Amino acid sequence: INSANIGFSNITMESDKFICIREKNGDQSQVVIVDMADTQNPMRRPISADSAIMNPSSKVIALKAGRTLQIFNLEMKSKIKAHVSNEDVTFWKWISVNTIALVTENTVYHWPMEGDALPQKEKSTDCDLR
Repeated sequence: INSANIGFSNITMESDKFICIREKNGDQSQVVIVDMADTQNPMRRPISADSAIMNPSSKVIALKAGRTLQIFNLEMKSKIKAHVSNEDVTFWKWISVNTIALVTENTVYHWPMEGDALPQKEKSTDCDLR
């Protein structure tokens, strides 16, 4: 992993199981996933994303590119679900093994991984979260 890609804007660690690094080498972008139980064999995927977060317990990755959000099962090599948000997501985090919290300027949503459910509004904020 190129040391230039080591920083808060490129690395996420949602649990003690995985570290996810967004890496750019020239024109090519990739996501590197380090399984902490097997650090000598990082998974590299040619993915261009603004943000990538690994599920805290399984080989499931969530990707954000602009307002497009996607969840993939890496073991099955399949897309679980996708959503295009009407608002910019300024922060997101797995809050359980099945749910991602999405924070926009004025609203907090919960997006369950199972089924066809869209992100559900949990609360509106009374202040500007910028």
